[in-house]
Amino acid sequence: MKAIPENHLLPCATPGKIERLDYGDKYFLLYTPIAPAERILYLIHGGGCFYAPAEQDKTPPSSGVAVAKFPAELRNEIIPLAEAHAGRAFDRSQRFISGFSMGAVATWYAFLQALDLFAGFIPLSGDCWVMGEKGGGCHPDETAARLSKAWEAQGRLPFNIHAWIGDADIAFPNLDPQIRAMRKHADVFGERLEYSVLPGGLHEYEVIFRYLYNALPEIAPVQDKPVGAAMRRPYGFITLHS
Repeated sequence: MKAIPENHLLPCATPGKIERLDYGDKYFLLYTPIAPAERILYLIHGGGCFYAPAEQDKTPPSSGVAVAKFPAELRNEIIPLAEAHAGRAFDRSQRFISGFSMGAVATWYAFLQALDLFAGFIPLSGDCWVMGEKGGGCHPDETAARLSKAWEAQGRLPFNIHAWIGDADIAFPNLDPQIRAMRKHADVFGERLEYSVLPGGLHEYEVIFRYLYNALPEIAPVQDKPVGAAMRRPYGFITLHS
């Protein structure tokens, strides 16, 4: 896995713009590049971003309930607002979703509930909780089966998943068994599932930046075929939910 080169962290000579867009009592940040965008990434951070400001219970079980509802929020509020502001509607082959920690849990729920909206999924340091908190580790086979059935139920649409984690990450014991179980469903996941593990990688943002540096160049419209390593075009712009 490539390290981020130092010159990549220097100020950009042709930066785009970052805007805050509010919906209800929540908001997200929309980055728009100088050049016309060809695709969009919805990037979700972890923990409290799934709650209204007044909510008090932000324990993991409560988070799991909130995250399970998040795809509906994406569908009904975030995507329409973001893409109206961007000046164009993207089709599912041009939409990607990613997230760190609980944001990764939300990414898996998007696969379960919103395959009609997204074709590319990039979970970072987090497993699927459809079988409960840390379900990817506690119930890997059942989790993989639910993901497989969700693909069937949503019309067998083309997709690509690339999961990233470090082997020293606190979420590694949960995600790794899930990925191994998913590989047993070769007819569904097969070349559509990629998995990258960073030796010594921890559950922290510095590592996540490195995952994103490696993942972003892969983003390209997903074709109606097993895609594996076929995603190799620059990204257009990013939406971050906060």
